[in-house]
Amino acid sequence: MKISETQQKILTVGKREFLDKGFKDASLRKIVAEAGFTKGAFYGYYPDKAALFEALVSDAADGLTEQFKSAQDAHFDLISENETAKSRELSTKYLLYFVNYIYDYFEEFKLIICCSEGTKYSDYIHELVELDVSRTEKYYTLLKDKGKIAGSVSHELHHMITSAYFTAVFETVVHDMTREQAIEYIKELAIFFNSGWDGLLKLI
Repeated sequence: MKISETQQKILTVGKREFLDKGFKDASLRKIVAEAGFTKGAFYGYYPDKAALFEALVSDAADGLTEQFKSAQDAHFDLISENETAKSRELSTKYLLYFVNYIYDYFEEFKLIICCSEGTKYSDYIHELVELDVSRTEKYYTLLKDKGKIAGSVSHELHHMITSAYFTAVFETVVHDMTREQAIEYIKELAIFFNSGWDGLLKLI
């Protein structure tokens, strides 16, 4: 849908205000004034401040979630292809893809990770963790049934490790790493976590 010049002005000023102060402390009055419009003009596009925030981040957030689901589907495909030993390699490949996606929408993810308290996006990382744990446990169950895993991991430990992993990934955004720095960091992070998972699960 084409965005009007007025709407784009509101989005631009809103993004700047949210990045500067975070959602909770951002002033809708200031956004409207700086954009040069009345509150009536603003409400013609967005019912409240939360809707403006969502308009800024929803496409990027939903896009990463959908790509993440596709990556999980690709892991299930390894079972039918009898190539489950490539799980770690595939995970690292997709992780690097995700990082590049995040950097393509860096400001949007900066808003989500650092400025979203008070919005539904404040639990974004947690929701990704829940999605990953749920789908991955189904994957591990299938692998165990086929004799492809010799080890095991409890649900509680699985959740804690995954939470630590996702939090570490998004530290690239928190610390304003360059794309190049983030990629090198992620490669090392993947080696560390993959070694731990291999030690616990012992893929065959």
